This record gives sequence, C-alpha cells and structure tokens, in this order.
Amino acid sequence: MNKNMNIEETFALAVENHKNKNIQVAESLYKKILEANPNYAGVYYNLGIMYKEQEKYSESIDCYKKAIQIDPGYVQAQINLGLIHKDLGEFQKAIDCFKKSINIQPNNANAYNNLGLVYKKLNEYQKSQSCYEKAIQINPNNASAYTNLGIIFKELGEYQKAIDCYEKAIQINPSYSNVYYNYGNILQELKKMKKAKSCYEKLIKLDPNYKKGYSGYGNLLLKVSQHSK
Repeated sequence: MNKNMNIEETFALAVENHKNKNIQVAESLYKKILEANPNYAGVYYNLGIMYKEQEKYSESIDCYKKAIQIDPGYVQAQINLGLIHKDLGEFQKAIDCFKKSINIQPNNANAYNNLGLVYKKLNEYQKSQSCYEKAIQINPNNASAYTNLGIIFKELGEYQKAIDCYEKAIQINPSYSNVYYNYGNILQELKKMKKAKSCYEKLIKLDPNYKKGYSGYGNLLLKVSQHSK
C-alpha cells in the first residue's frame, strides 16, 4: 500500500481498478489493505464479487464467509453467498443463506426473490409463489419478482395470472429483458403469434446476447412458416 495513501483511499483505488477490469491491480490493492486491516469486511466482500466474476467459486465462498464472520449482519454478503450455492446446485445451503438474510433484514425483497428461485429449482411451487408474493408485498415495483411469479403461475397452468404478472413487470420496467422471453413463450403456446413475435423482437433489441431469445424467436418463425404452407 502506498505510504502516501490511507486505507480508504487505497480501497477507492482498488474499486476503480475492479470496475475498469484491472483485476490483478485491484486484487493486489485489496490484499494490501488486508495486511494493514485484516478485519475489513468490505474488502472480503469485494474480493468475493471479483472471484465470482472469474468463476473462482471456492475463493469467492471463502471471502463471503470471511466478510460474514467479521460482520454477521452483512446481509448482501449472505445473499451473494446464497447465489453462489444456488448456481452450484447446493440448494439447501442457498436456502440457509437466504433465510439468514431474512432473519437479519425481514423486509429484504431481494432475499425473498432469491429464495423463491431456489424453491422453484426444487419444484416446490407453493413455497416459491409465497416468496415472490412476499417480495412484491415488500417492494411493489419489483419487476423481477413479478416475472418469477408469472413463471410459477405458468407452471401451475394459470396462464391468465401469468400474463397479468408479465404485463405488470413490463409496466414497472419496460427495459427488463427477461420478462419478454417468458411472455413471448406463453403467448406462443396460446398461439398469439403476432404478439409473441413482438416480445421476442423487443427482447433481442434490449439484449442481443440473450441466446434463448433467438431460440424462442426461431421456433415461432418456424411455426408461422409451417402454418402458412
């Protein structure tokens, strides 16, 4: 650490390098801060993010756990740890993390939304639905929770409720790409091809890298082509 810089200045410089993808520089700065202050939870948290971005999941988990050990009330570290466990298929560990987050911060809509995602993975649709509804109760402008709730309603065969959720999500955030994929799929199933086509086109415009959007769009065009023959 530069002798002319204090810890907070070094931390700010590390964050700036992290944002600019200068990963080695950022990591070196973070570690120098820990040499001076081994109990800086925010450094471990940011290292957790950095390692997750590099798919170094074990290192990321260790960092988030260290941040939580230093600051047991660090809710976002707990949530991020849960997300890694979810991505690794360690669903019970993910559930434990999200529940701990909720115990610390009962009005954290993000924790409920993520807990709902895990229950969806486990096909526990009622529990998943309850989590999404709680997230929406806490934050009525949560487009992600409305989209996820719509996915559950579709799985349960309640298509109109699913559509209502997707339309609400779009109303809240017209730029939320994920909703257009799911809305397009349900419209395609209901043979509302023109409206489904519009959804996929909006999705691809918003996020050209959304691969499943091209698949859905391609399937729709194929069906329309076959129908017109």
